[in-house]
Amino acid sequence: MTYKVLLFGLINSAQKYLTGEVFNYKVNATGSSLKKSQIWTIEFTKEDSPMVHIKSSFNRYIAADKDGKITCDQEAPSPNCVFLMTVHPDGRVSFQSECSKRYLGGNQDNITCFAQAISDSEKWVPHLVIHPSVNMFNPGRKTYLRLNEQNGRLYCDKKQPWGADCVMTLYFDIKEKKYAIRTETGNFIAFNGKTEPEVTYRTLYRLEIRNGMICLRDMHGKFLSVKDCNVKTIKTLNPSSDELFIIDPSPGQISIMSLANERYITCKPGPAVYSNVNDIKDAGNFQIMMDSTTKKVCFQNISKQYLAVGPKGFIEVSKYLDFHCWFQIIYNLEKAALKASDGRFVTVNAGGQLLVGPIAIGRQEEFALKFTNRSQLILQCEYGFIGIMPGKQRLVCNRPMYEASKIISTADGFYQFKIASLDKYWEMDEEGFITATGEEPVNFTIEVITSEQMILRGPNGKCIVAEANGRFKAVGQDAKSATLFRY
Repeated sequence: MTYKVLLFGLINSAQKYLTGEVFNYKVNATGSSLKKSQIWTIEFTKEDSPMVHIKSSFNRYIAADKDGKITCDQEAPSPNCVFLMTVHPDGRVSFQSECSKRYLGGNQDNITCFAQAISDSEKWVPHLVIHPSVNMFNPGRKTYLRLNEQNGRLYCDKKQPWGADCVMTLYFDIKEKKYAIRTETGNFIAFNGKTEPEVTYRTLYRLEIRNGMICLRDMHGKFLSVKDCNVKTIKTLNPSSDELFIIDPSPGQISIMSLANERYITCKPGPAVYSNVNDIKDAGNFQIMMDSTTKKVCFQNISKQYLAVGPKGFIEVSKYLDFHCWFQIIYNLEKAALKASDGRFVTVNAGGQLLVGPIAIGRQEEFALKFTNRSQLILQCEYGFIGIMPGKQRLVCNRPMYEASKIISTADGFYQFKIASLDKYWEMDEEGFITATGEEPVNFTIEVITSEQMILRGPNGKCIVAEANGRFKAVGQDAKSATLFRY
C-alpha cells in the first residue's frame, strides 16, 4: 500500500540526473536535463514513515540486492525495493536499502547500492516534477496561499484555490538548486512575507521533503510558515503543520462571455444562469472537466456545481453531474459555441438568460472563453517547455526551463503574448515558426480543451505543432494534428 507519492528528478553531486532507461530497464546518472527518463515517483509506504519505493517513469521499481547491484525491472515492489530516505540539512536526500543497509549512489553508468556510509556521491537533490503553475495547500489549516495585491503580502486563509490570487509559479534555480515562488503580479515571495520583483537570496528557498509533503527553507535556515495565517519564515528545529505544504497543479479557470451582448455568464443564487455582468467575480469563474471517453466537457463553479440543461431547456446550476451537464465546445478561431448532449446549442435570449434551442450557430450562440487565473502563459509539451532557442529569438518546445509570456486578451476573444525578458511580442515568420521578435501585438487564438490542456492557433489560423527537434510552428490543418499543451 502506498501512503503518498511525490514526483522528482534526482540530481547527483556531478550535476547529472538519475535516469531510468527503457532498454533493459538500466539505471544510470547521465541525464543533463529533466525529461521523461529522469522522472521518479517516490512512494511513501506508511504515514509518518521515511520508508519509500522508487519507481521509474516506465513503471518499474528500483531494487538493490545484498551485493549492491541495482536493477529497475520489477513491476511490483518487493522487499529489495524498500529504502529509508534520509533528508540532510541542505535539502539533499539519501536512500538506504532496508535489506542491505547500504546507500544508493554513484555516477554515469556506475550506479550501485554498495556504500556503507554517506558521501557526496550518495546525496541527491530533489527536483520537483510538476507544471510550474501551482496551488499551495497547508494541511494543518486546510487553506491555500493567496496574494493580497493591495499590500503585496501572502496569507494562508482561502478555503478554495479559486481565482488568480491563489496561483503561484515555481521557479527552479538550476545553479543554486533552490526554488523561488512567483505570484500573479510577477513578484516573488521573500522570507519576510512581502513580495519582491527579482530572484535573489531573499526569495530563494531550499526544498525539503517531510512526511510526503514539502517544506521550504530560506538562506538563514528558517522555514516558510503560515503561523497565524501570515506567510513568512520562522526559526524552528522541528517544522510543525504550519510549515508543511502540499503543492498541486493549478487548474486553469475561465470566464464565458456572450459575444452577442458582451456580458459574462455568472452563477448567482437561484437556479437560472444569465449572461448579464460586466466584470468577473468568483461566481463567474469555471473549471472545465473532460469525459475521457466522449471528449465532452462540463463546467464546474466555485460551489462545485455544474452548468446543466434544465427540464424546460434553460441553463441551470446542478449539484449532480449527469447527462444534462455535458457539452461539446465547437471552436471557430476566437469564437466558441456550446453544444448540449441533445444536439442543440446554448443561446442567449433578450433578457440575458441562457437556454438551448437552435441547431445551428448564429451570433446569439457565440461565446468567448477567457482565462481568469493566468496572468502569464507557461506551456509544456511531451518534449519540454516552450522557451527561447539559445542565440536566437525563435521559440522552441524542448527547453528544460520555461520562458513565461504575459497574457493579453482582447475584447473579442483573441490573445497576445509578450516575452517579459525580451520585451517582445510573439509573432509568426513566413515559414510558420513562432518568434519573439514582435514590436506590436499579434493575435493568436486559444482553444481551451480542459483545465490543464489547450490548443494554440497562429495568426494564420493554423494549429501550432510541437516536434521532438524543438520546432514550434503554426502548420497544423485541424485540431487532430495540433499539439496539446499543458498550461
